[in-house]
Amino acid sequence: MHQDELGRISEDLEDELGARTSMDKKLAELRAEMERLQVENAAEWGRRERLETDKLALERDNKKLRAQAEDLQEQLAKKRRQAASALDTDMKAIQSELFERNKELADVRHVHAKLKKQFQEKMVELAHANRRVESHEAEVKKLRLRVEELKKELGQAEDELDESHNQTRKLQRSLDEQVEQTENLQVQLEHLQSRLRRQQPSPGLFVKMRSARFSPESADGPASDVDEEEEQLQIP
Repeated sequence: MHQDELGRISEDLEDELGARTSMDKKLAELRAEMERLQVENAAEWGRRERLETDKLALERDNKKLRAQAEDLQEQLAKKRRQAASALDTDMKAIQSELFERNKELADVRHVHAKLKKQFQEKMVELAHANRRVESHEAEVKKLRLRVEELKKELGQAEDELDESHNQTRKLQRSLDEQVEQTENLQVQLEHLQSRLRRQQPSPGLFVKMRSARFSPESADGPASDVDEEEEQLQIP
C-alpha cells in the first residue's frame, strides 16, 4: 500500500517535474516573446516618434499650404472679379462690333442684291447685243463684199481716170501746138497785112493783077509776091 502511494507520489512528482519543465520551457518562450515584443515596441515607438515628427511637419506644411490656398483663392476671386469686369466690357464691345458687322452685312447684302439685279439686267442686255451682233453678221459680210466690189470699181475708175489724164495731157499738148501754130499764123497775117497796107494798090490795078494771075497766058508763068504771101498764110 505504501508502495502504491510512493508510486503514485513518484508519478505525481514526475508529472510535476514534466509540468515544471514544460512551464519553464513555456516561460522561456514567453520571455523570448516578451523580448521580441519589447524590441518591436521600441521600434514601434521609434516609428511613432518619426510619424509624430512627420505629422508635425505635415501639419506645418498643411498650415502653410492652407494659407497659400487662401491667398490664391483671394487672388483668384480678385482676378475673377477683374475678369468679369473685363469680360463685361469686352462683351459690350463685342456686342457693339457685332451690331456694326450685322449692319455692314445687311448693307453688303443690299448692295449684293442690287449688283445681282444689275448683273442680270446686263446679262439680258448682253444676250440682246449678242443676238443683234449675230443678226448683223450677215449684213456685215454683205457690206464687206460690197466694200471689196467698190474697191475693185474704185481701182477700175482710177485706171480710167489715169487713162483720161493721159488723154487730157495728150490733148493739152496738141492744143498747145495748135495755139503755137495759131500764134505763128497770126504773126504772119499781121505781117502780110502790114505789107499790104504799105503797098496800097489801086482797085483797078488789083483787078488787073488778079486777071493776069488767072489768065491763060500766065498760067505757066512765075507766081507773084502776093501768091507767095498767100502760100505763107496756109496752115502747114
